[in-house]
Amino acid sequence: MIKTDFLVIGSGIAGLTFAIESAKRGQVIIITKSELSESNTKLAQGGIAAVLDDEDSIESHIQDTYQAGVRLNHLPVIREVVSCAADRIRDLIDMGVHFTTIDGKLPNLHNLNLGKEGAHSHRRIVHADDWTGVEVERALIKKVKEHPNIKIYEYFMAVDLITQHHIKGLDAYRTGITCWGAYVFDMKKRRVNRFLAKKTVLATGGCSQVYLHTTNSKIATGDGVAIAFRASARVANMEFIQFHPTTFYNPEGESFLISEAVRGEGAYLRLQNGERFMTRYHKLAELAPRDIVSQSINYEMIKNGNSYVYLDLTHLDSEKMKKRFPNIFQQCYEHDIDFCKDMIPVVPAAHYSCGGILAGIDGKTDIKNLYAIGETACIGLHGANRLASNSLLEGLVTAYNCAKLPENNDDVDFPAIPQWSEENVFDEHEWIIISHNKNALKEMMWNYVGIVRSNRRLEFARQWIKVFYKEVEEFYHRNPIRQDLIETRNLITIAYLIVRSAISRKESRGLHYNSDYPKTLKKFEKDTIIK
Repeated sequence: MIKTDFLVIGSGIAGLTFAIESAKRGQVIIITKSELSESNTKLAQGGIAAVLDDEDSIESHIQDTYQAGVRLNHLPVIREVVSCAADRIRDLIDMGVHFTTIDGKLPNLHNLNLGKEGAHSHRRIVHADDWTGVEVERALIKKVKEHPNIKIYEYFMAVDLITQHHIKGLDAYRTGITCWGAYVFDMKKRRVNRFLAKKTVLATGGCSQVYLHTTNSKIATGDGVAIAFRASARVANMEFIQFHPTTFYNPEGESFLISEAVRGEGAYLRLQNGERFMTRYHKLAELAPRDIVSQSINYEMIKNGNSYVYLDLTHLDSEKMKKRFPNIFQQCYEHDIDFCKDMIPVVPAAHYSCGGILAGIDGKTDIKNLYAIGETACIGLHGANRLASNSLLEGLVTAYNCAKLPENNDDVDFPAIPQWSEENVFDEHEWIIISHNKNALKEMMWNYVGIVRSNRRLEFARQWIKVFYKEVEEFYHRNPIRQDLIETRNLITIAYLIVRSAISRKESRGLHYNSDYPKTLKKFEKDTIIK
């Protein structure tokens, strides 16, 4: 058994920021199921949205966010997050993040090179070339490793939160559920340990590995949302899965993201016959909100029987584009595409969950001493569609606010926590069932709960998940713990939450498009909450 003041589950921008701030108050443990640097944050190319230009304004950023979220997001939350952006950018600079500047000098709030992305009315994207996430992770990890109050456990994975559910005879449900840490799987030694903590923070990132095609890290299996839901936390807006419009089309291997900032610099989307088509769908054309661009690409691919469309940079200044997007240029070049001369084949892919564990802007959840921050939380910022580059900003702000909570200094009385039990567990040696079901789930979600949905498709998915859930649960209770089993169990929970939420929303709004309910209705201008 291991005890600490703060247990942080996840090592992206939110988890690392919380750890750095909270280490000023007590001992912090970070657990991550891969290397410390592995996260969706590392894959973020675009940047962080912040109002830093005199021609821009907080009000403009608020309205851009609200409109992109199709009025489902909460204006007070948007205002607080956007208003904190400059301070949080300053924090990153102070920690050594080397953002791209207009003069080549060390960054400060007045010399940052600001990019523009879809649905933003001004240039306000703070970036480090086109590998912002890599640079932010580098600086935060350096700080974490240098701090004497932070201990890191790599290749450790949360199985379940420790609550009253695990303690026989504890009559405490009348006052609500309390979290005292987590049961954690040591992936190398293949055993489950008890990690007890006064405060437990879920910062596990996204869940888009539930889909066949995704921009997400392999570890983005919705673990935080799944274990919180099993512990009776409420979950909100899981039907709103953002599909990034432009990922590199590679039928023979892994894909990679083509940042929205490329379209922000003037790239066009074209059909395979060379026709530019986004002007038919939105007044902002390629810079329309992501939901509209993804749905438009999807429609054109189906209509024309194509597997991809093209992203065209060939009309732009070659040297400027190579300097602005060195990482994307290199990745394309490795696939025999020189984006200065050749158009890039692209296709939408699952990218970001606008829903998650229902939480406040300070990370507080329904469960006492349990917090959720970053993509794993739903705080009311994104609504029905996330505005580009608001995700890293949300992670920074919620992590900072969470770390500053006065109750983080409170003492906690721990009950007697039982060891993890593997009673009546035996190895059936049928692990191919789990890998097969995991792949089948991802394919089913892609085909039936993707960019375009319908009542019939959603009902098929619901029935399929019902059968699949029972099979996985039975396997889970009969066999020893393994990473693939934990992830598959979590993914089926995520799929259930997405489908249940999608069925309940009988309209089309933002990222949720149901062909049987194509209109956006005022009566559904409310969050979808599951408990």
